[in-house]
Amino acid sequence: MADRQTELTPILPAKTMSDRERARRRWVTVEPVVALAVVGYISIGLIRPFYLKGRLGESMFNITKQEEFSRCQANNSDGGTMEDEIQSQASLWILYLTTAMNIPIVVSSITLGTVSDRLGRKLCLVIPVIGYICQETVYVLTVHYKLPLPVLFVGEFLQGVTGGFGLLFAGCLSYISDISSENHRTMRIAVAEMLVFFVGGFVQVGAGYLLQDIGPIPPLAMALGFNVLCLIYITTPCILIETVDRENVPEHRKGIKDATRSVMNLFRFNENGRRWQMLLLDLFLFFVMLNINGVMSIFILYGTAKPFCWSAVTAGLAGSFGFVTGSLGMVVGTKLFSFCLGEYFIMQISCLSLLASNVVMSVAKTTLLIFVANGVGALRGMAVPIARSVLSKLVNPSEIGAAFAIVACMDNLSGFASSLMTPSIYAATVSYMSPAIFYVLSGLSFIPSGIVLILQIFWPRKKGYKLIEDSGIYEDSLGDDLKQEPNTCSYVNNPEPKTDEKESMDF
Repeated sequence: MADRQTELTPILPAKTMSDRERARRRWVTVEPVVALAVVGYISIGLIRPFYLKGRLGESMFNITKQEEFSRCQANNSDGGTMEDEIQSQASLWILYLTTAMNIPIVVSSITLGTVSDRLGRKLCLVIPVIGYICQETVYVLTVHYKLPLPVLFVGEFLQGVTGGFGLLFAGCLSYISDISSENHRTMRIAVAEMLVFFVGGFVQVGAGYLLQDIGPIPPLAMALGFNVLCLIYITTPCILIETVDRENVPEHRKGIKDATRSVMNLFRFNENGRRWQMLLLDLFLFFVMLNINGVMSIFILYGTAKPFCWSAVTAGLAGSFGFVTGSLGMVVGTKLFSFCLGEYFIMQISCLSLLASNVVMSVAKTTLLIFVANGVGALRGMAVPIARSVLSKLVNPSEIGAAFAIVACMDNLSGFASSLMTPSIYAATVSYMSPAIFYVLSGLSFIPSGIVLILQIFWPRKKGYKLIEDSGIYEDSLGDDLKQEPNTCSYVNNPEPKTDEKESMDF
């Protein structure tokens, strides 16, 4: 009888987990995407100034040996004039190319980033990688066949319309926010930011040696290969799990019009001053990234001129040191300071490190001082992941993609502004005061510090909430997330809004 009852008892189906719950249980998700994509992002930045100087020197002064540029024409009577003219023209070409990339990138990044809340996070990852593959293909063909320099505009424009690295990184941060609790989010974002600097440092060294010993095609081919691997990693379903359930999203909410409405809704509601906090944090990220992008856009070109006269290897080593110290300072500094300081105080320390780095860079006359400048600026990147994390905690889970799309837009706008400002100032002052650009960047370093001061006065974030929870950066955070209301904003350390107050009473 018992056997018969057993046979008749229905077997209940096992409870299945959603894709987001499966992704939360994984330690490694989008980190390989960041690491692989950085190879192409950094390689282009290193190769572009050397290749432009070589082509311009050949066309302007019939200089065909790349090694002559590393000596800055020091032994020629008219070497100073030749070098200054080549530097000035190369700086202007960098300005033109980056402008061709950054104009379309402003629109594409915010549009594609916002629709990722409905169409999936992989959309923000696949499209930029395809853009990088197209850009690197154009560069390889231009170098191999010695095509006219204006052909490079095609690659830059294609990378711009696909969103660029800013969109890809925003997609990675949105993915991390989907699968992490608030207690662990800051450190996971810091790890992703660290990978950009850490991997970028090794890429600088490797690409520098390849560029000097073989030429520009091998590092470009290496970057192309890594981006193809990145595309395979993203598009393979069993490797990277999609965290957005497209089937539960109504068809009328998958369009561009609804994406635009989502961005507007972010700033429409102003409970507890949310609107002003978001605007100030976005503005803070803009000025910090303007400073960092400004240094990166001119760093290699600045080092190849007098009095440093770097070779490709030296440029790679110097850039690598800056990236590695920045990555270590970002993770270690964020971890240590979080035990005794609040988020905004850590951001102030980061601004101070950024200022000190620019000041030392402006007075540097030797390569050793350039390394010292990178050393004192090791903490300059701490503020970026903290600001992104604070921003993600001010919005609903369904608004995270739109919030990071605006952050990506700020990143790209800062890149656009730095591409206009930095090469222009350097080209105009290289003949009589080449460090002038670093004086300007030093002055701009005070603006983000002032923004943080406003946030500290009006919306202080108390130490009651833990920035980084003990250990277990990649622990399963499913239990923490289930305790939170799915459709309510998380206003940490802010009092509950009073319903009888008018919106106009908020700052």
